[in-house]
Amino acid sequence: MRRLHLASAAVLAIAAAASAADTWLKDDKLVESVQKKVREIQPSREEKRFDEVGWARSIVEARALSQKLNRPMFLFTYNGNIDTGRC
Repeated sequence: MRRLHLASAAVLAIAAAASAADTWLKDDKLVESVQKKVREIQPSREEKRFDEVGWARSIVEARALSQKLNRPMFLFTYNGNIDTGRC
């Protein structure tokens, strides 16, 4: 009985692999498919606004720029768990 179960499992595994092989992309379509996916997940212009922030290399430099331009300084600190919503 155990051999029958093992044989059945093997047949099912082979059948599943064969049907999965039919859904795989051919080599000539793979590069195009990956490039399309990469384009889809790239951030939009609005999402890249964060890159426009005027970052400073140090607090001292940021303070000097803040005083020179008469603008406030925002201090962002990071504790290693940004996904918790706490900075």
